[in-house]
Amino acid sequence: MIILLNIGRLAMVAWVIYGLLLIFAPGVVHQPPDQWSGIIQVVIAYSLGYLMDRARRRRAKASAVDGTPAETGEI
Repeated sequence: MIILLNIGRLAMVAWVIYGLLLIFAPGVVHQPPDQWSGIIQVVIAYSLGYLMDRARRRRAKASAVDGTPAETGEI
């Protein structure tokens, strides 16, 4: 579960970067200038990434309360 959340968060970071490129440098991604599309994509990607981060934190907190080790990948 944690691995999927981390992959999803990485995808959201890439999506935010793509949206910012659409806003500030559309020539880099070979698209016509479309700032509204970029703004909408950045907001949606950031929101989804935030929700995934909250889910990861909630899972870690629940495992700490239960006494089971959290699957954070940290040593």
